[in-house]
Amino acid sequence: SGIISLGGNVQALGLKSDGSRWRVAGQDPENSEENFAVIEIKDEAVITSGGYQRYFEEDGATYHHIIDPATGYPAESGLLQVTVVAGADAAREDDGNPAGTGTMCDAFSTALFVMGEEKALDFWRSGAYEFDLILVTDDGRVLVTDGLADRFTPMDGSEYSYETVS
Repeated sequence: SGIISLGGNVQALGLKSDGSRWRVAGQDPENSEENFAVIEIKDEAVITSGGYQRYFEEDGATYHHIIDPATGYPAESGLLQVTVVAGADAAREDDGNPAGTGTMCDAFSTALFVMGEEKALDFWRSGAYEFDLILVTDDGRVLVTDGLADRFTPMDGSEYSYETVS
């Protein structure tokens, strides 16, 4: 199928040998056997954070690994998953902006997960860094920033509702 399954981190360098973009599938945080969408990338890092792969349950409560520094407990932000996509060409030499590196995307995906939907979108809209987002909310929405909209394809049969944000 030519699709890379995304359950964590992917960095694509260039195009595939046939000249086409890499296709990366986003794992459904509610069902690890399914994907909810596919994005096409070229020369970009794609990093996902979510609490659905690394967690434990105790006394009926689920504890995942993304900690909210304000509480010391697993973040309860209303987000199930945050994917950050940035191209290596987004880095600006004048100010040392590390946009486009896997490290930056990894840090942002975790921080934005903790922030929640509104603050994550506010940070993206600030323009301080050049990147795009896919947010999966706990109420069944997938928010895709407009820079990815033309390269984002929902999977047939997905039960999420999809929105493009700008």
